[in-house]
Amino acid sequence: MVTDLEMKTLIIGSGPYAVNVAKDLLESGNEIIIASKGNVAPINAVQTAGIDPASILTDTKILSCSGCTGDFTVLMSSGGKNVTKKISGIVIAEEYDKIPNFAAYGLTQAPCVVPLSFLAGNGITLKNAVKEIPQGSQIVFLTGLGYESNPVTAEEMMLASLKMQTEFNLQTYILTGNLKVAGNGLEKLYRETKRAGTVYFKFTDTFPRILQDDKGKVAIELTDEITRLNFRITPALTIVDETISPAPYLKELAAVFRLHTGADGFLQSGNLHRAGIYTNRKGIFVAGPSRSIMNAAENITDSGNAALLTYGMPDINKKTATKAEIRIGSCVRCLTCYRCCPYRAIKIDIRPSIMSEACEGCGICFAECPRGAISLNFPDNRNVADEIRRDAGTSKSNPHITAFCCSRSAVRAKELAIGMGYRLPANLKIVEVPCSGYVSMEFILSAFQNNADGVLVLTCHAGNCHSEDGNIFAGRRVEHLKDTFSRMNFEKERLEIKPLASNMGYEFGQIINNFKNTLTALGSDTFKNEVQQ
Repeated sequence: MVTDLEMKTLIIGSGPYAVNVAKDLLESGNEIIIASKGNVAPINAVQTAGIDPASILTDTKILSCSGCTGDFTVLMSSGGKNVTKKISGIVIAEEYDKIPNFAAYGLTQAPCVVPLSFLAGNGITLKNAVKEIPQGSQIVFLTGLGYESNPVTAEEMMLASLKMQTEFNLQTYILTGNLKVAGNGLEKLYRETKRAGTVYFKFTDTFPRILQDDKGKVAIELTDEITRLNFRITPALTIVDETISPAPYLKELAAVFRLHTGADGFLQSGNLHRAGIYTNRKGIFVAGPSRSIMNAAENITDSGNAALLTYGMPDINKKTATKAEIRIGSCVRCLTCYRCCPYRAIKIDIRPSIMSEACEGCGICFAECPRGAISLNFPDNRNVADEIRRDAGTSKSNPHITAFCCSRSAVRAKELAIGMGYRLPANLKIVEVPCSGYVSMEFILSAFQNNADGVLVLTCHAGNCHSEDGNIFAGRRVEHLKDTFSRMNFEKERLEIKPLASNMGYEFGQIINNFKNTLTALGSDTFKNEVQQ
């Protein structure tokens, strides 16, 4: 086992975007390691970027990762040997997996039938691809026929088509179903290609007939849906679009680093709090092709952002004031906290402990711990249990409401409602929580035991919880208690959970007042007295 005690930034990837991150970090004076499962980017790109070949580990697979931001320990298998590296930050910049859609068009690859990436990047340059083709020849692009295309592919095809028209005097045709031009500048690019002479055929009801002979030559017969005229095209070169998907290696990396992924397999879940290059773990960033399908300019921007944040922008080492703490004497090592922590802040040694640098203070572990062995320490010595017991008001004409409000959404919505002049009911007690996942069943029952006629839990919307699943944990607890109340002949309507965004001040007022009306109709004595007994 080889151990490297120098703190460096680990870049995982083997393509141009990994090289871009490395270059930007080196220019900032940072030390780097590039770990490539296969071969790293072309050697000329590495040399141009000034990357020391000794810092490039090929044939390298990430096996495990422990620690937190600024102090990761990463175990890798490199060239058949296990190597341990001390790492300050991690950037995942794996390339896309691109699969040509030949079968979708009934084609097979041939010298005159190539995938889009053959024109540049993964294959030869555009100039080399068309140098043997006589001027005036026909070039056909096929994209999104019978399935959805994407803006990245549309942009690549239109750029290639424009260059063929203007620089190589080739007649280009783009055959498509629904061309995606919603991206930044794509509508302008679409108009430029048309002015340059590119002909577009769009198909909704009928599809072209694509024929290929035994020598690979292609002939396309089609009917223009606008003019209803029939055409036959015999292109010198047919360029087929590709299905873009995350690299298969990303699934393994997500498991090793315990990162949240989206339904599409990229290393971001779509959570608005993970915008840009952030993941659910401090100090681990995901750039470009590893987080989403983006165009070249966006990928380059990602690379630069990853370099800046990894090198030491304030956010990487920003400390959250609220921290969880495990009381050793009460912990029975059930590992519930380890399983539920969305930020992977639980370290397992002889017993679990919390890495303060990684903890975001959401409180999910506090609420889920079956032994009550975890406390959440607020910087201002807040005691939520005391706040729940505090009297909300003395009005006898209004029911007492305790509302647990997420600090990132419902609390801000409440402030907006007040700023908008919305009148909130008397006897409303707002209990601010760092995340709705912190609202335990004990907190809810305590609210009823302390004069509440009804309890509201106000969460972020699904997919927008900073803790990813805090609202889901809260929802499960609320539904469990509502089911229990029903079996005990208590009115389950006295407990509700509702989603809110921070800009929904009007909706906040509506939810509170509608809940007040529900409680008024139910009455305020029977349920409260039963719970107190």
